[in-house]
Amino acid sequence: MKGKAIKRALSALTLAALMPVMLFTGTVSAFAAGEGVKYEFENGVQKGAKIYTDYKGETGDGQVFDLTGASCTFIEQKGTSTSVNVEIDKAGLYELIVRYAQPFDKTKKVQYLNVNNANQGEVSFTYTLSWKEISAGIVKLKEGANNIEFEGYWGYTFFDYIIVKPADESITSLKASKTLVNPNATDEAKSLMSYLADVYGKHILSGQQEMCGSHNYEGAWAEFTYIKGKTGELPAVRGFDFMNYRGNGLMWDDLCAERVIDWYNNKGGIPTVCWHWFSPGDIGKKADNSFYTESTTFSISKALTVGTAENIAMLKDIEIMAGKFKQLQDAGVPVLFRPLHEAEGGWFWWGAEGPENCVQLYRLIYDKFTNEYGLNNIIWVWTSYTYETSARWYPGDDVVDILGYDKYNAKDGLPNGSAISSTFYNLVKLTDGKKMVAMSENDTIPRVGNLTNEMAGWLYFCPWYGWWLTGEQNNPVDWLIEMYTSEYCITLDELPDLKTYPISSGDDPEILYGDLNDDGNVNSIDFALLKRVLLEEASAGLNMEAADVNASGTVDSVDFSILKRYLIGQIEALPYKS
Repeated sequence: MKGKAIKRALSALTLAALMPVMLFTGTVSAFAAGEGVKYEFENGVQKGAKIYTDYKGETGDGQVFDLTGASCTFIEQKGTSTSVNVEIDKAGLYELIVRYAQPFDKTKKVQYLNVNNANQGEVSFTYTLSWKEISAGIVKLKEGANNIEFEGYWGYTFFDYIIVKPADESITSLKASKTLVNPNATDEAKSLMSYLADVYGKHILSGQQEMCGSHNYEGAWAEFTYIKGKTGELPAVRGFDFMNYRGNGLMWDDLCAERVIDWYNNKGGIPTVCWHWFSPGDIGKKADNSFYTESTTFSISKALTVGTAENIAMLKDIEIMAGKFKQLQDAGVPVLFRPLHEAEGGWFWWGAEGPENCVQLYRLIYDKFTNEYGLNNIIWVWTSYTYETSARWYPGDDVVDILGYDKYNAKDGLPNGSAISSTFYNLVKLTDGKKMVAMSENDTIPRVGNLTNEMAGWLYFCPWYGWWLTGEQNNPVDWLIEMYTSEYCITLDELPDLKTYPISSGDDPEILYGDLNDDGNVNSIDFALLKRVLLEEASAGLNMEAADVNASGTVDSVDFSILKRYLIGQIEALPYKS
């Protein structure tokens, strides 16, 4: 795998240029997080946004809201925006706290967050008749001037101010657990989880969803043939859909389980499975695509009531599905499984009756699969959003291994190559950094430079099939080539032997980057030791993983430069991914 093994590399000229640097006699503290700096939106830049002072109003249903005591800006339609220019002393990750009011929609309104003209994802503003503070996420800001903008997407929102403060290092360190939620997980599942945790935050795994359905015997390879033809590579992760497996009989068997087995056992790839679950037993079916809420009256609450027709049909579907995962387990195949995906959106029946019912159903599936059917080959993935309500939909740390996010944000006929770092870090915060975060579906693949510059450590990407991959307004060919041929992206041929990948004996000990002599401090002694390593004067007994202060897989003069900058206070934390 590119960049996997820790290597030493030395550029004599570069190192010589770095030698004139003072050495330090003590540990230099990283930048201390403060309360942040407040910026008022009414003093910023308005593009069609209105400014109000001491505003009072009334909603369409007669609710009075009072925003007196402040001046504010107001976004009311697409194409309008409000922004502030902020000054940053040191480049790094910063959290944005915004004060807003949104008295018009009792669910939510959603706006785009743009930083320095680059889209960072969407921010949800829930209903409130008075001022409210929320986190708009964590973003990478450069040294000097930065523009932070809220752009109208699904509008109306009042904005008072934004607070910019250094991000919590416990969130940005991306040290997720390797331990699977199922204590009886197979060795194959443990090996795969160990590998995923080892690359998390250092690389991104390439992925692609295959075409699903009755017609996909040859069509299942269309996207992979396209990627191979354009880039010369194949993705490391392949997405499958078990939509055809149903308890009330199959119209066809599309051999999806067999393709999952082939992908892992013969191709050496990583399989991920979703399940577009037709309404069990065809109960309430109004159209063929009865996984959609609008196409069925199937009730999740009735399905969770023991003895009902819905309950019996649902349990039969779960039994049939468990049989397919047993087929994978018997073949020694671990799989990333993301049941009940996109539930919070409400467009699938499993999310149509609120978070409590959905969480109960997810935990039922987990319990049935794990404890009744003995399925130990699954790495459990929950597809989340970053709304204020998303925590209520989260099934729990005890039944989720990885968080996924389905990104569809190309707009106005143009691709969107943003790394949406604000969305990424909001998902990291949802579990306090305990779970890895992946882009489980997407349209545009984020551009490599954006991923690394914005420090958004998505575990993998996985475009939906057909036009979502091949359309130029989603994935321009030159962007696709750029990603698949980059050092940052892991392709199929760069995967290790996943069947024999070392299993961690629990979670690896924390690495104190820069601490070459393992004395618990990062100081001038370590700086001198790194110089000797690069001059090939020393290495025995030193922590070479800690010497790789940018976690690139290579110890070189770049690490020397970074450690210098850290010691004089120009960098606030290690590892530093520039």
